[in-house]
Amino acid sequence: YFPDSGNGYQRVYSQDKKGFAQAKLNRDGKEIAILAISDVSNNPSTVDKFQNSTSQIQGYPVVNQGSTGTAVLVGDRYQVKIRSKDASFTESDRQQWLSRFNLRGLSKLN
Repeated sequence: YFPDSGNGYQRVYSQDKKGFAQAKLNRDGKEIAILAISDVSNNPSTVDKFQNSTSQIQGYPVVNQGSTGTAVLVGDRYQVKIRSKDASFTESDRQQWLSRFNLRGLSKLN
């Protein structure tokens, strides 16, 4: 469900456990962002954060989390989040990369 490497970016998986997966996004050998998918079905407070969302990606609500994080909620169950590790990776970059995830495929998981 994660976006592929390419165009000078490398995706390197760093964690994979039940209900959570994470990858580092590198460019020119430098870590610039963290990509993560979390199952939040047992955490209603996370889902509540998306209730007042005013923007969407592929029809799913999006919220900013602090100045370095952007997340989308898929099917009221999966939070897909990108956190910038470098100032050059902006909110616009995070939204663009969130749109590269296979959100529709993720929404079909049980």
